[in-house]
Amino acid sequence: MDLLHHVYRLLLKGELNWAPISKNPRRVLDLGTGTGIWAIDFADQYPEAEVIAKLGNDLSPIQPQWTPPNVTFEIDDFEAEWPFSRPFDYIHGRELAGSIKNFDNFFAQAYKHLAPGGYLEMQSFRIEIFTDDNTLEKATYTTQWVALLHEASVKFGKPMTNMDVWPDKMTAAGFTDITLRVVKVPMNPWPKDPKQKEIGRYMQVEQEQAAPGYTNALLSRILGWSKKEIDVLLAHVVSELRDRSIHQYAKMYLVYGRKPE
Repeated sequence: MDLLHHVYRLLLKGELNWAPISKNPRRVLDLGTGTGIWAIDFADQYPEAEVIAKLGNDLSPIQPQWTPPNVTFEIDDFEAEWPFSRPFDYIHGRELAGSIKNFDNFFAQAYKHLAPGGYLEMQSFRIEIFTDDNTLEKATYTTQWVALLHEASVKFGKPMTNMDVWPDKMTAAGFTDITLRVVKVPMNPWPKDPKQKEIGRYMQVEQEQAAPGYTNALLSRILGWSKKEIDVLLAHVVSELRDRSIHQYAKMYLVYGRKPE
C-alpha cells in the first residue's frame, strides 16, 4: 500500500490531492485509509486540519503506533449511515472500486457530509491491462488474470472496473464542477521516458507484492480456485509483468466534484 501511495505522489507531481481544495482545510475524511500513509502525510502537511481516517469494517487496524496528533483512525462501514455530526471540507477516497456495492448511496452520503464548497475526490486503478501496440498478445496469463478478477468482483457485487459511471452518479447526488482525468500508468520499466520508467519500476514491485493478497481473496472465495491453481497463475503473471517487451499499462482514474455553496 505504501508503494502505491508513492506511485500516486509521482503521478500527482508530489501532491496529495488533485481537487483544488482550500489552503486551510479544517476537517478532512480519508476513506479506505489502509496503512494510513495518505492521512498521516496530509495531517503533517496541514497541521491545523482535523483528519479522520476510516478503514472498512472488515479490516484490522494496520497503522503505525506513532501518528500526528491531528489524525484519528476509525473502523466503520462506508455503506452504513455515516455517523458524523459536523461536515468535512474535503473527502478523499482511494482504491474503493472493489469495496463498495452501492455507489449511489456512497456519493449521496459524501454529499450530505460535505460542507458547502467542499470537495470529494476519488482515486482508483481500473483492474484492466492495456497496450498501444500488439504486445498484449504475449501477456496471455495477465489477460486471463484480469478477466478472472473482473468476473469475481462482479459476482461479489463490487466491480473493480466501474469508474466510468462515477461522474454521472456524482452529478445525480448533487455535485458540480465534476472533473475526470484518466492517466496511463506503465506496469514495468518499459517506457523510455525516465519519469515513466521510474513509475513503472515502482508499479512492478507494488503489484508483485500486492497481487497475491487480492487475487487469493477473490479467486478462492468467489470462484472456488485452489491455492495451487492461484499460485501457478500468479507465477506466470509475474513473469509477464517482468517482461519489458510487453508494453502493458493500467489506467488510473481521478475524479472530483464540489458541493455547491
